[in-house]
Amino acid sequence: MSPPINIIEKNYSNGKPFTDVRIAVINRENLRQITIQKKVRIDTGFDAGVHVRESEMLELSTIGIRPTPGSATLAGDVTAKAYFCFAYLQQIGDFELPPPGMEVTLMFQGSGREGLLGLEILNNWIVTFNGPEQFFKIVHPEA
Repeated sequence: MSPPINIIEKNYSNGKPFTDVRIAVINRENLRQITIQKKVRIDTGFDAGVHVRESEMLELSTIGIRPTPGSATLAGDVTAKAYFCFAYLQQIGDFELPPPGMEVTLMFQGSGREGLLGLEILNNWIVTFNGPEQFFKIVHPEA
């Protein structure tokens, strides 16, 4: 068995666990793609992969992708309209995933500047939060 791989070790930003991600949306019919780079807050209460603001889906039309409309349950049990498509998580922090990346659900909803990184991704790794120390760590259990 190989030793664990540290993916991220980082201090909180403004009291929250944030990191940067790079996500690619690929149209499998014409092989065109767009890349979204985003600051995201790690959110264990979010079930999908990555959440970004709704206005960022406009760029998908340039590669012929139409996200699927649906709804999402937000904090406080509030239901809101949302749009979904498949994407690939290619980078988290400074850690590059092997191409094409990890397939995830990308959700477009709301207008917040920061996005969310959810359980669909986090369930693949070991995530440790140290609130008093304002520090978090993500580890891949083995190489």
